Amino acid sequence: MTGAGAGEQDLGQAIRTMRQVQGLTLVQLAERAGLSNPFLSQVERSKAQPSMQSLQRIAGALGTTIAVLTASAQAAASGSSVSIVRADDPFVSTHEMGWTRPLVRGARSLNALEFHVTSERYEDRYWRHAVAEFIHVLSGSLLVDLADEGTHALKTGDSLYVPEQLDHRWRIPGRWPARALVVQAGPHDDADLEARADHDPEDTPR
Repeated sequence: MTGAGAGEQDLGQAIRTMRQVQGLTLVQLAERAGLSNPFLSQVERSKAQPSMQSLQRIAGALGTTIAVLTASAQAAASGSSVSIVRADDPFVSTHEMGWTRPLVRGARSLNALEFHVTSERYEDRYWRHAVAEFIHVLSGSLLVDLADEGTHALKTGDSLYVPEQLDHRWRIPGRWPARALVVQAGPHDDADLEARADHDPEDTPR
């Protein structure tokens, strides 16, 4: 397979997972990578094999490297029903809010993520999932904006349950980063993730 002999299906899944962790749509990632949306969709669904140049573009657009993508693909290719992610696993994606590390590999019955939040400003969009979400603050403090449900301040050790279909976003209240564990009741899928701009970001204090 391109890059490191990983299975084509597993490489496509690794790209898809990192894209979804960053909250990017296929169109957004395709634009960043300078590739067509249909081609990228085929790569994620293992219907097309990217060239080394295309894979480099995809990795760069995701803020990572080919080595990290292929290493994740190889880990998913083990075929085991058990998923182990080591502390030194390099599969980390960076984005405007900080960085995120997936804690579960492959298609599982739940999705777990470690978020490192560094932004003092909310995103200009809210997020909504078709599955419930559990947030536990491992260190630091978070302000979680639940739109019509208000804003909640969380400190180290606090937890928050976010029901499905509830708009939400977060930021740190000061300059100190926060680290949070997020567990979702089902695997991520594009149909489960929607960016919304229905609420005016100016309605909520930054």
